[in-house]
Amino acid sequence: MRALYSFLLYLMLPWVLLRLWLKGRRVPGYRQHWKERFGYVDVDVRQPVVWLHAVSVGEVRAAAPLVRALLEQYPERQVLVTTSTPTGRETAQGLFGDDIDCRYLPYDLPAFVHRFLDAVQPVLALVLETEIWPVLYALLEKKRIPLLLLNARLSEKSLRGYLRLRPLMQPALRAIRHIAARNEQDAQRFRRLGVRAAQLSVMGDLKFELQLPADFGRQVEALRKRLGPDRAVWVAGSTHRGEETQLLAAHRRVLADWPGALLVIAPRHPERAAEVAALCAGSGLASRFSSAMSTSGDGFQVLIIDRLGVLLSFYGVAQAVFVGGSLVAAGGHNPVEPLCAGAPVMTGPHTDHFSALYQDLLRSHAACRIRTGLELAEQVCDWFGDTAQRQAAVDAGRVVIERNRGALQHALRLLEGYLRRVEDVDPAQAGGIAQGVENG
Repeated sequence: MRALYSFLLYLMLPWVLLRLWLKGRRVPGYRQHWKERFGYVDVDVRQPVVWLHAVSVGEVRAAAPLVRALLEQYPERQVLVTTSTPTGRETAQGLFGDDIDCRYLPYDLPAFVHRFLDAVQPVLALVLETEIWPVLYALLEKKRIPLLLLNARLSEKSLRGYLRLRPLMQPALRAIRHIAARNEQDAQRFRRLGVRAAQLSVMGDLKFELQLPADFGRQVEALRKRLGPDRAVWVAGSTHRGEETQLLAAHRRVLADWPGALLVIAPRHPERAAEVAALCAGSGLASRFSSAMSTSGDGFQVLIIDRLGVLLSFYGVAQAVFVGGSLVAAGGHNPVEPLCAGAPVMTGPHTDHFSALYQDLLRSHAACRIRTGLELAEQVCDWFGDTAQRQAAVDAGRVVIERNRGALQHALRLLEGYLRRVEDVDPAQAGGIAQGVENG
């Protein structure tokens, strides 16, 4: 099955490369560092390499506390982060700078993966969330490089797809030394896929380990002054195509009661910023890109975030936040960032990717589920006008977050057994270390 999988992937490669090139018209990063996708990675291996793969922006942000802990607690290790998207790579470089190496993950073909592993020679491989690559996992097992799946999540939809490919998936899953699932629901799905009980644990969700920047309060205060200290602001974060039209209609209703209100829209993919601006123009709403915002927030009703790394500060000034991917069937996105930043959260009906978390938040009255643009506008206006109600939701959300912390410590305890013996080792010997660690 794996040979057939590789053969089909080789046949698809020209179309994959064409799609990469076409996507590069909107996102130039797709046309950069393209050799890395064939396994040609230039990494100066100076110390034993701990390799972590985080596919895109959300996974990179979730991995941030773990990466920082590895850098602090294991300074004798070299950390390599791979991603699959330019935005993921940009996020990793913005978060960690020169403290790590950052590259693209190669396509899951034997020659490419061999080339990558021979260049990097990791002593430990960590994969976040749901990435299962049959060839990569088989070669890691062959080279005796321990592989751990952390913060692992598996939706019902993904489970059904993997069950249809059971002969291909089961050998890949057996190659994983340990799967640390986000919650019991995800663990149950992995069991249904055939994962052994001894191979599985529940670690919690790394996304609860978010720490605000030390200067977060100063950032928020400066941004509030730019937007207008008394201005009513609501934020729609990580929005998808099909949601912005509903959000703009809701904002027109909000403006009827709060004429000076500002809607901040952060498309999940920043390259869609121009598309959102066109929707604003068609709705008769004045908009501006965040990168072009002057020292004043006057003169526009919608602000469109067109670059990465600034959304958290906007959450800090918001009196209400809608978390996108939930008014359309995209599975929803993580609400922890706005809650930590001090904003109450709304979500649409589609939250499959974070169902357990949203159930907890809804039970605790820490989040509000809306189903229509009218409901959205009404909830925004309620929170604009009722500080006590708004703060109660934020406080309840922070209780939920504190109750769910602990994933980072679980992950570090799990990794300690694999890392404690990889000390003072010549990087040239790194490829053979993992077997000793695993046997130990």
